[in-house]
Amino acid sequence: MAAEQLEEGEANPIVYGDMPFFHCDLTGGLNRLAFSTADDPFYKTSESKYYPEAVVISAEGKILTRINPDNRSSEDYHMTFNDDVRDPVLKINDDRKIQISFNQIKEPGTMILLTVRQFVPKDGRTIGKEGEFDRAWFRLSNEETNQTLDYCMINKMELPEEYQELIPNEDEEEAPPFRNSLTYIAGAMFLDESRGSPIWVFESYKNILQAKDFRTSGKDVATTLGEIYARASTENEE
Repeated sequence: MAAEQLEEGEANPIVYGDMPFFHCDLTGGLNRLAFSTADDPFYKTSESKYYPEAVVISAEGKILTRINPDNRSSEDYHMTFNDDVRDPVLKINDDRKIQISFNQIKEPGTMILLTVRQFVPKDGRTIGKEGEFDRAWFRLSNEETNQTLDYCMINKMELPEEYQELIPNEDEEEAPPFRNSLTYIAGAMFLDESRGSPIWVFESYKNILQAKDFRTSGKDVATTLGEIYARASTENEE
């Protein structure tokens, strides 16, 4: 189609625009990655607030495993969740991280969704003091060298329009309010085979999704994004 001659005034219907997100090839010499969070990279906070989560999703949109504080390891996908990883000697300023040996995954089309979540106190209170987490970040790094590949200050991300943390229950006035929790979408890694041999590609999103937008569907963020990914993969193949 690209080789066809266009008549005067005609335009090719296919436009290859610039990629709106930072992205890179992870295949060149990388074997292990770390996806980590720091409540504050310069000092230890009074409480823990943010933690990383990795969700492995098949090309068909099926969630294969989740790695987070509740499910700390996966032998099948070679991932491990770790607490208290600060090391002043090695200049590692993170609090929690997920170690990812992504080269162990061989199925083309597999996606690893990287998100940041918040610990939720059972008593419903707000964690920490005002301004205590203003310098919190997340980052993706080379686990072997600690070189940062991508990072973001959480406080710099744009909240959803008219975001409200606690939403009153309109059906039952005496019922506790709905906690409108946030999911910070750091990015995703894809095992892409469109250029012949499979390579891992990372795309950085830095977007925030709120729980209230998923209440009616009954599905969480990762499940919904997995379904979207499956539809996109099918359309691309067709």
